Amino acid sequence: MGGVQDDAGDVDQTGVVEPVQHELCARSECVKGELRKERITHVSLPLPHDVDPDSGPVRFRVTRQDEDRPLIDTSADVRLVRQTDGCTSSAYNRGLAFTKEKGLMTKVPKAVSDAWGRQIRSQATADPDPASAP
Repeated sequence: MGGVQDDAGDVDQTGVVEPVQHELCARSECVKGELRKERITHVSLPLPHDVDPDSGPVRFRVTRQDEDRPLIDTSADVRLVRQTDGCTSSAYNRGLAFTKEKGLMTKVPKAVSDAWGRQIRSQATADPDPASAP
């Protein structure tokens, strides 16, 4: 399961200037870490292969470093989607998004997906393959 936080590095609404920690939990599994100071940050939570795909809560929390009281503490009920590579591998997953304006969303808005793609391409260290140009 993955999520993106729009404006993760833009913390002016909370007044936070120091690093912030994230916690993403689902199906009794959690991942914690420091949010990178990027316009859009990707957080991924690996789940076991035998996970129950039925709806269940996903919780997203953001706290100041060394504090317990969260700046953001939100959850959403999420049903996992099975994806396959067309051969022998498959897994359940779900993309989520969090924005200051709309909170935690169970569908990643196209504008956020497009911005994520632009951000990733701008960080690429290799020149694009000219054969793949449109």
